Amino acid sequence: MQTGAATARHAHAASQTVTRSAALDDFDAVNELHERCSLQTRFARYLAARRSLSLSEFVHLTRPDRSLTWVTHPKDIPDKIIATMNLVRTAEANAAELGIMIEDAWQSRGLGTSLVQFARTQARGFGCSSIVVLTSSDNVRVLKIMRSLGRLAVQGSTVDFTVCVG
Repeated sequence: MQTGAATARHAHAASQTVTRSAALDDFDAVNELHERCSLQTRFARYLAARRSLSLSEFVHLTRPDRSLTWVTHPKDIPDKIIATMNLVRTAEANAAELGIMIEDAWQSRGLGTSLVQFARTQARGFGCSSIVVLTSSDNVRVLKIMRSLGRLAVQGSTVDFTVCVG
């Protein structure tokens, strides 16, 4: 089910999860997600060994004029955040950068692909014509998702990829 960008929800049947718009009340649960994620997962998300988000960073991520942020939880456990994803406007007109982090135990279930497709759909309503993804060249999961959306040329240790949202 999808509604307006500010109240968007997405059910992922295969993993029995629900994705909804993030709110400031999710700050602690999002940082608990960070604590449960391995260093490798956090590095894949941030290209740095981040342990958590500051409150000011999370406030920025939940400002609807600058970004769209979602949290994902198991269908029957709404207080346990197992993934977070956001689109943050860039300096380039009509573009937003995609960030996604999924708890290790929930990876390799098709959830990442489903979430990226959801973000791509929501980007249109956010006024974006493209999504920018910056990741390391060894982030196999994200590269696989990006390859499914278009051609991808990997050169060097980082990959900067733009996806049209149509």
